[in-house]
Amino acid sequence: MSNVHMSISDLLPLVAAALNDRAVADAARELAIAKEERDIAQKERDASHRIEILRNNEDDEADEDGEVVVYASAKFEDGRYEFRNPNLWTVVLQQSDHNTCRLADIRDCHICVGGGFPVANLEENDHSFQGWIDGELGDSVEISMCFSPYSTWLSFAIHGWPREEWEAVIQENDLDPDNIVGFLVEDVAAQYPNATVEFREISFVSGKIGGALKRLLTSRRKAEVREERDRRSSQSSQEII
Repeated sequence: MSNVHMSISDLLPLVAAALNDRAVADAARELAIAKEERDIAQKERDASHRIEILRNNEDDEADEDGEVVVYASAKFEDGRYEFRNPNLWTVVLQQSDHNTCRLADIRDCHICVGGGFPVANLEENDHSFQGWIDGELGDSVEISMCFSPYSTWLSFAIHGWPREEWEAVIQENDLDPDNIVGFLVEDVAAQYPNATVEFREISFVSGKIGGALKRLLTSRRKAEVREERDRRSSQSSQEII
């Protein structure tokens, strides 16, 4: 009997260790699940605050499981009141490390918010925007577009369009602002198929997006951007005087 008792006694530490290991494993599994849920929730929150330039065409829509092509993105709350015009809220876009937009493909581009909901597109038959050639931007040329009805501005750079070519277009001054995408795709991209686009900034009229500014900016962030805006306005007033 004592031998049996001793055998059970010997097993108790092993049983206790096994139970402890199981408890540790269960706790680790619960922590991993909780972390995954937090990561998913954070990703969803980030997506709801994000502004993106997406490529969307008929082939993408047919492939429901296909990967979304994102050319540039940024969080709405990372914007600032425009230096030259404090009535504009400007968000600087970060370029994708994996996707580069060809100039020939800009017709398929959409400005999206909140995880991919389109608010504007670059299809010229939409007739909801106008565009202009602004001029030199480093070794490229800058293009600006204004979308209706809320006066949303998009600026991007074109790489691979020779300077003498776009300067000649500016000097001729016969480019139709309503047909700038058609011109860039059918004329410029056709002649320079390797030309690419770098999406740079999106600007919103602050009076039209007051609700978003109130809801998406933290109290601290609101105070920071307002202080910066007021300081710039004060400096501009002093310069005028």
